[in-house]
Amino acid sequence: MTSRERVLAAIEYRNSGRVPFTVAPCASLAVHGQKLFDLLCRYPNDFFDARELKIPKMEDLRKRQDFTDKWGCRWHAEDILFAGVISEHPLADWNSFASYKIPEVPKVTPEQIETAKKTGEKYPVWAGIEQFFQVMQNVRGTEELFMDFYVQPEEVQKLIDRMLNEYHLPALEEQLKLKPDIVGFGDDWGTQTQLLINPILWRQFYKPVYKKLVEVCHQGGAKMFFHTCGYTMEILEELISVGMDIVNPQTAIMDAGKYGETARNRITVMPDLNRQGLLLNGTPAEVEKHIIEMYDKLGTPSGGLIGYCPIEPQYPIENIESILKTISSYEKR
Repeated sequence: MTSRERVLAAIEYRNSGRVPFTVAPCASLAVHGQKLFDLLCRYPNDFFDARELKIPKMEDLRKRQDFTDKWGCRWHAEDILFAGVISEHPLADWNSFASYKIPEVPKVTPEQIETAKKTGEKYPVWAGIEQFFQVMQNVRGTEELFMDFYVQPEEVQKLIDRMLNEYHLPALEEQLKLKPDIVGFGDDWGTQTQLLINPILWRQFYKPVYKKLVEVCHQGGAKMFFHTCGYTMEILEELISVGMDIVNPQTAIMDAGKYGETARNRITVMPDLNRQGLLLNGTPAEVEKHIIEMYDKLGTPSGGLIGYCPIEPQYPIENIESILKTISSYEKR
């Protein structure tokens, strides 16, 4: 069984055997260097060949400290290991809406199509589109957007319609030219204890967006992956109902047992771990125990679970090895 076959079997509940997994080293390679690179090669994941990773230099990361993204948002980062904050929002004033230009959709090249074809010989072919709710916060400003839901809902809907029809749907259709197995997408919807907005507003403004994107994704022959940080138990049923195939939630701040019961045989879970505490401050043995206890509550022996190794730059290298060793050998029984 190839890694691609294992991942698809897990998503479709067709008995993948060992639980497939992926890793997200992010900027950690710049901090841990060759030690982390060697670990990633020692415990090969099921989504890409770690041997092809490049160890970034700190000076390259510094280029991301101050920049303007394609949506017109001005970013600044005090620490090069973090994303930073937005200092200028292009739609801080709704009067700018009529003249605001949605960015051009990136075109898929013949070279990318060929690379995707070769990737699919061993690994799942992954495509991706940008966040939606997060981009809205970026261009408008979080506080302003949250007020708009109540005082200027018509403007919110106009922005949603433009983003969906002028960017996200065309971008998804373009990405489907890669013939991907999975299209990655997501929005961070929770605080530590609840949704960021009233679930009624979520259903009114965003459920139709996700439903349409999932429909187009499925029509193109791909599965939809949805990442969402925060406490999002309140919308798990909604994500299932619109047809999401894989969800990547912050399971450590929710009841993993309840989450697993709701998701089982209906959606595949790629759970995050306790990155805010235990992975940073715990021992390797505690990390191993945490992963096993969580994974035992999710998925089934036939599938529904994909491992995920979040690797933050601040983690001790011993804990990173414990994450990789534990998840790479986990098998649901």
